[in-house]
Amino acid sequence: MSARRAGALALGFSLAGVVLMLLLVVMAARSGPSGVIHGTPRDDIFHPPRPTITSQPGHRSGPDSTTVLPQGTSSVPFASVLGTVVRYALFAWLLLLAYRGLRWLVDDLAARRSTEPRAAVIDFDVLEDPAPLVDEMRRDAADQFALLLGGTPRNAIVAAWDRFEEQAERVGAARKLWETSSEFTLRLLDAVSAAPVAVTRLAALYREARFSEHEITEGNREAAAEALRDIHASIGIPAGVGR
Repeated sequence: MSARRAGALALGFSLAGVVLMLLLVVMAARSGPSGVIHGTPRDDIFHPPRPTITSQPGHRSGPDSTTVLPQGTSSVPFASVLGTVVRYALFAWLLLLAYRGLRWLVDDLAARRSTEPRAAVIDFDVLEDPAPLVDEMRRDAADQFALLLGGTPRNAIVAAWDRFEEQAERVGAARKLWETSSEFTLRLLDAVSAAPVAVTRLAALYREARFSEHEITEGNREAAAEALRDIHASIGIPAGVGR
């Protein structure tokens, strides 16, 4: 169903409900709630009240006697039928509203489930083999270095640092809820045994480029490039082995 048609139907249901409620209120005002509930409201509109005839002593009822209805009550079953129709129509409308509300709730829950982010399947606290991340970092090293050499020095340094997080996402790793982006990247680089001095130097340049207001120069870019080369050369190599 299109959104336009759904909106038109919702408007129609709302108007029908308003009409029913107004009719019910008018009937209740003229005959009292009890009459509406039992389907026997007074029909004062079409049949004005007639005077009540009091029986005189010795008066004898017979074929010519006129039966007088209670004041404000109609001999035509119009009011009773109308009350019954209104009650059933109102009940059906309430059932339809309840059905549509339940349907909306089910659809909303289904939509929420379909858009919820998938939970991370890898936790570096229990990751025994960082080899997939090492392989991804080495495979992406040229593109990461190209990011550092392009654009303005400030943007290039930030992009090169953020690239580590993108590499981790490609192998299924994700940040913990309590971690910042920088903390996550530092944990990744520690897991792949990247050179600590180079990591510290590149992290400092990243923070300066990301949060400072002074100019970031080509000298900063060159220092970041040197640190990134050392990181690429050391990943996957345990500390003290061939460094």
